[in-house]
Amino acid sequence: MNAGTVELAIVGISQDGGVPQAGCFCRNCRTAIKKHSMRLFPSSCTLRGKDGSLHLIEATRSLAEQIVIASETLGVEVSAPETVCLTHTHLGHIDGLGQFGKEAIGSKNIPLFGSEKVLLDLKERRLEDPFYTKIISSGSFFTPKDGCGFEYMFIPVPHRDEFSDTHAIVIKGENRSILFLPDHDDWAKTLNQSGFETIRGWWSSLGVDVILLDGTFWNDTEIKNRDIANIPHPTISETIGRLGRRSHGDPELYFIHMNHTNPILDEESKEYKSIIEMGWKVAKQGSTFVL
Repeated sequence: MNAGTVELAIVGISQDGGVPQAGCFCRNCRTAIKKHSMRLFPSSCTLRGKDGSLHLIEATRSLAEQIVIASETLGVEVSAPETVCLTHTHLGHIDGLGQFGKEAIGSKNIPLFGSEKVLLDLKERRLEDPFYTKIISSGSFFTPKDGCGFEYMFIPVPHRDEFSDTHAIVIKGENRSILFLPDHDDWAKTLNQSGFETIRGWWSSLGVDVILLDGTFWNDTEIKNRDIANIPHPTISETIGRLGRRSHGDPELYFIHMNHTNPILDEESKEYKSIIEMGWKVAKQGSTFVL
């Protein structure tokens, strides 16, 4: 933790429901109930600016724990972030917004960044009250706070847009850039929308060094009691099948947003080991990146 540098901390790596997930008694969830160190929070990141300010991407139900992780890993002692940025309005990404109100943090006029459709949905749900909302258009960098030393850029991606649209976020520091992409429907749609034929081509166009990528499911047979077609995400098996082994010059890739059923949550599993053997990685809560 170096003063005067921009640093990002991953404060959650699970799918929206977390681990353990309500109503589930799978091995991962049973283990997490008994062993608190195995609990995983919904995917979220925090950034410490050059000026010592704290910034949040996604506001999850585990906000209290995630602020503690941010404080410990980034060396900032704050009760709340100075800005909040959202990718979309599925519940697991916004259900911490209420904690900024008078029932908990009691904050006022914290800048909240989102697309026009995201902020409209929040207004209809009456979740924007503690915030000063700012509509962000895709494709251009903006600074969340003067002097923070980094910028965001929204990138539109297709993802079950029942309530709002969805964006990935490029986070650009002085030395490195990170793509935060916790949710999208499938690679064919995402690449078609971005105008590229390959994943590497798209990533290269964004000029990113690190990818935090949707790894919700390992494969399409993972869910037994629901139709996975109604929960579209590119499987990790497809992603690494398209990419193959990591090559020289490739960005660092970390899978995030894992469902509670995902076998890669077990570091001894063959699925986890296959990712590592191919040169890719699985994100961990509390890990940090200097930008």
